Amino acid sequence: DPEDDRNLHYLGREYLYYGRWDDCIRTLKRHLALPQATWQDERAASMRYIAKAYTQKGERTLARTWYLRAAAEAPHLREPWVDLAMLLYEDGEWDGVLYCTNCALSLLERPRTYICEAEAWGSLPHDLRCQAFYHTGRIPQALAEARKALACSPSDPRLAGNVALLEDL
Repeated sequence: DPEDDRNLHYLGREYLYYGRWDDCIRTLKRHLALPQATWQDERAASMRYIAKAYTQKGERTLARTWYLRAAAEAPHLREPWVDLAMLLYEDGEWDGVLYCTNCALSLLERPRTYICEAEAWGSLPHDLRCQAFYHTGRIPQALAEARKALACSPSDPRLAGNVALLEDL
């Protein structure tokens, strides 16, 4: 059923999983163009997958644009902000990481849908903030975020190491 919005969303996601970037982008843009594709959470997920595909193609500016569209489409979701923060982290754009993680962490109510991803609601936003604060020379803020990240994932040795390292500075 090529006009079924849910099927197109799932097909586009599968193309992403299989590394078929152009098929992913084309299919998910078709999903977004369907008049019956109205669920904000799923539309935002399609936009995030388009952004991930553009990232894999090396088109990082387009990826940023699609992450921002996803955040605007579903302002109640952390995932677009965390994904964009990760992209900016990879680019060493520390102030952008701080802005995006702040936007994500300002969302306190986790929606109960399959769209939500554990990483966005776990230690990752705090870990990214820790790294951004560290790279901009704000060690006390980095330590505070490292402790928050560790509190979310107390058995993660890397996060424990970050806390120990920052406590020694």
